[in-house]
Amino acid sequence: MVSDINNSWHSLEHAEKGYEEWLLNEIRRLERLDHLAEKFRQKATIHEAWTEGNEATLTKKDYETATLSDIKALLRKHEAFESDLAAHQDRVEQIAAIAQELNELDYYDSPSVNARCEKICNQWDVLGSLTQSRREALERTEKQLESIDELYLEYAKRAAPFNNWMEGAMEDLQDMFIVHTVEETQSLISAHEQFKATLPEADSERQAILGIHNEVQKIAQSYGVSLSIINPYSTISAEEIRAKWDKVKQLVPQRDQALQEEAARQHSNERLRRQFASQANVIGPWIQNKMQEIGHSSVEMSGPLEDQMNQLKQYEHVIVAYKPNIDKLEGDHQMIQESLIFDNKHTNYTMEHIRVGWELLLTTIARTMNEIETQILTRDAKGISQEQMNEFRSSFNHFDRKKKSGMETDDFRACLISMGYDLGEVEFARIMTLVDPNGTGVVSFQSFIDFMTRETADTDTADQVVASFRILAADKPYILVDELRRELPPEQAEYCIMRMPAYTGPGQQPGALDYTCFSTALYGESDL
Repeated sequence: MVSDINNSWHSLEHAEKGYEEWLLNEIRRLERLDHLAEKFRQKATIHEAWTEGNEATLTKKDYETATLSDIKALLRKHEAFESDLAAHQDRVEQIAAIAQELNELDYYDSPSVNARCEKICNQWDVLGSLTQSRREALERTEKQLESIDELYLEYAKRAAPFNNWMEGAMEDLQDMFIVHTVEETQSLISAHEQFKATLPEADSERQAILGIHNEVQKIAQSYGVSLSIINPYSTISAEEIRAKWDKVKQLVPQRDQALQEEAARQHSNERLRRQFASQANVIGPWIQNKMQEIGHSSVEMSGPLEDQMNQLKQYEHVIVAYKPNIDKLEGDHQMIQESLIFDNKHTNYTMEHIRVGWELLLTTIARTMNEIETQILTRDAKGISQEQMNEFRSSFNHFDRKKKSGMETDDFRACLISMGYDLGEVEFARIMTLVDPNGTGVVSFQSFIDFMTRETADTDTADQVVASFRILAADKPYILVDELRRELPPEQAEYCIMRMPAYTGPGQQPGALDYTCFSTALYGESDL
């Protein structure tokens, strides 16, 4: 009985001790569970706070509109995130281990812990996948943008010189040209043809440049890369190249047409030059020859003065008949002026030369005929024979050493000495005032005749001179200045005009001169 009680007591003590140990163990387990649960919550909360927004960041497609430099910055930022992600790998493993231990310790809220742990693990897997995907996307985009960047750089290197070439070509094609000959025009046409020969090569370069631009567009379209940015290396767009090339192609035929029109104009000008030159090269020498013939005839004249006059009239008729050639040349010259032609390499004659020569020819023939008429009047008035006139002409021509139809002072002195004159300086000076009243230093044939007739004709009287002037004045009692200049050689006319007094008799006119008083005074003053 006692032994049973003792046994029971021992059993009770043993049981109490075992229960006490269980209670202690349970308390330790519950304390451990509380610690693990709190640790789980803390780590989970920290992790969840860290992961918040990362998924959204990793799924962003900001790289689609980024530049190459932006992509490189995003890659560096992503590498930093990957490092941070790797650092959080231990925390996720710790959270999973704590959850496992809670399960093993039979935590009362294990379902909630497991659900939260599973969510964290699943999210971690998603972050890892998104991280890898973003890296691949960034690297792929970087590669694409690097290819585009290389193409942009190549485009810029080729577009700049090509653009300069097109601008220079447009400037040259629109440049004004001023040419005066067919050769100059042909030189421009040759240069233009050489330029056109370079167009196929230029077009190939244009296509290559636009091909680079199209390749960029193709890459962007194939990989969905946004090209909202412009070429960082060039400000020249493909549209600008197309527009300028179209302008060049438009200007080329316009330049062709302008050069062809200018060539036609220069050929027309050349025909006008040759046409003018062919006539001027005939007319100019013809005028010179006629001048020489008249000059020779006036020096070498022989025979009756009437025959000489007839010969001069024949010259005059030939000259007048030649006038249509001058008129035709004037017409050609007018066309040359209207065409703005300023030079002519085919002739040394200009229209001004021809005009001056023609007027001089007309003046010479008229003066020579007037001299002959005056000689006829002088001969008739003073009764000089033809033989005497021939002798006068022979003597005059002999001492006219320069053959200019006038003896210089020394020639005239030699002529007088040859005729037996013993001249002092005073006497010679007096004679020179008679034969050269204007002091030109030249004695004309008419002055020589006047001097010789006054020397040789004893019958010369003032009445004979008055009669000669009356013939010149058409029987008027006075003579006009214009009549003297028309009928007498210039030297004699000026001599008479300077010395004749004004006419004051009946029927006087303005400018009328009294030749009667002049003749009387002249013979009264002269000892010759």
